[in-house]
Amino acid sequence: MLELAHIRTRHADSISIRRPSGNFFEEQGSPRSPLSQGVPPELKNLLAEIIFILTCTAGQIVFSLTLGNVTITQTLFQEALDISPTQAPWLVGSSLLASGLSVIISGSLADLTPPKPLMVGAFLWQAVWNTVTAVAVRPNLKILFFVARAMQGLSVGVLVSASMSILGRVYNPGIRKTRVFSLMAAGAPFGFFIGCLQGGALSAHLPWIFGSTAMFLALCALAAHLTIPSLRPAQDSPSTEVLSLRQFDYTGAFLSALGISLIMFGLTQGSSAHWNPYTYTMIILGFLMLGGFYFVEQRVSRPIIPNGLWRTPGFAALLISYFLGMGAYGGAWQFYAITFWQRYQGATPLTAALYVLPNAIVGVLATWIVSKTLHLVPGHWILTASMVAFGLGPVFFLPQTPDSSYWTLSMPGVALTTFGPDMSFAAAAIFITSSVPRSYQGSAGSLLVTVQNLAIAVMTSVGNSIGEKVDALPSGEIGLDGIRAIWWFGLAAALLGALITGTVVRIPRAEEKEHAQ
Repeated sequence: MLELAHIRTRHADSISIRRPSGNFFEEQGSPRSPLSQGVPPELKNLLAEIIFILTCTAGQIVFSLTLGNVTITQTLFQEALDISPTQAPWLVGSSLLASGLSVIISGSLADLTPPKPLMVGAFLWQAVWNTVTAVAVRPNLKILFFVARAMQGLSVGVLVSASMSILGRVYNPGIRKTRVFSLMAAGAPFGFFIGCLQGGALSAHLPWIFGSTAMFLALCALAAHLTIPSLRPAQDSPSTEVLSLRQFDYTGAFLSALGISLIMFGLTQGSSAHWNPYTYTMIILGFLMLGGFYFVEQRVSRPIIPNGLWRTPGFAALLISYFLGMGAYGGAWQFYAITFWQRYQGATPLTAALYVLPNAIVGVLATWIVSKTLHLVPGHWILTASMVAFGLGPVFFLPQTPDSSYWTLSMPGVALTTFGPDMSFAAAAIFITSSVPRSYQGSAGSLLVTVQNLAIAVMTSVGNSIGEKVDALPSGEIGLDGIRAIWWFGLAAALLGALITGTVVRIPRAEEKEHAQ
């Protein structure tokens, strides 16, 4: 991080710079000032910048932490809430469903309003609902528990999209932005490990998993209030209209949020309801809503997602490959790897949490590699390598038996597959946010997170259906042969993603430039 202070590059021709105006910073045109890759003018010094970046990274940490602390203790929560194994997907699905609902809306809101209050409010909202969840860990309050988990998911979507809006707006495309976004990507594996460790350590005191998280979130809210600069909506050029909520696409937001929610609800509920007609109906209605969203977006003055982004060469293929890779990792491998350790190898929640340690260490290494190489090699090389890494998790777990040593197969599998999500997120996020105007940073980032959430929901649902068809136990759980079938499915999805990325996606090397106009 210290080396960020020494980066200075030049950029000729007309650019825009950020100058202080009262308590806010606004975009103004200037043909003379060089494009700086030093400490952004919104921040006082390097120390303030480090704290600011860590605060924005907390959004990714919280997203993964709240998944990890429940995933690692899923069996204990089934017992504590007195729910059946078929209802277990909602322990994670309720949060992901709400996150998918909020993220695509909050990305645009963060672009059209000062994002600082959104970040502070989201941290506080999350802290309050973690407190409620802690109280609701009992059978007679299980409905409140799932509602509270959903309320947590709403704020997670805001945190992730608002932090991407802020970072994308403050940093011009270049080496400094590459390193900042790489650091933010490292928050996901680190957060998941911390969440697993937290859940494992507090497995005998389940309410305190959420109570301790609430305390951490309160500190994050204070840090956000003290470090995030007050930013006005960005102007892409001095001649453009100052943005505000008047430009918010309410119809598009309603259709996209409802469509994504219906799809994710139908997919998550599908397995537990044995794919009743109403689950199919939900999914079909969801896709119809997304079709209406596409129709509306072609006709509004400021769409939620800039239409020009879809015309970027290879962009659609990038989203498809990212969907396949993240789905293979989060939906068809990681969840069942933890299940395998606990059910078939007898690992306690704390032991399973320690098994995930390579995820945190290698995740930081992977994002560091991206920060060092994205300016040297085309981004699609990095993305293709990440797709191959996604497939290495299943490769190392398919041969395993209940007697397999952790150090022989599980440890290298966890370590190598971690290169997948962190390299892909960093490369894709930098490419997408650098391909849209400054005023669309949150919207572009929210699209990537939306695809990620949908990928996990879809692949979990499909994988669970495959596992049940192959090996369903009388208890309703999936047997070992079924888990292996799911891992084969994940491997196939990852390799298909690698094929698409290697042949269709083309991401140029990152370079110092202004945002797209």
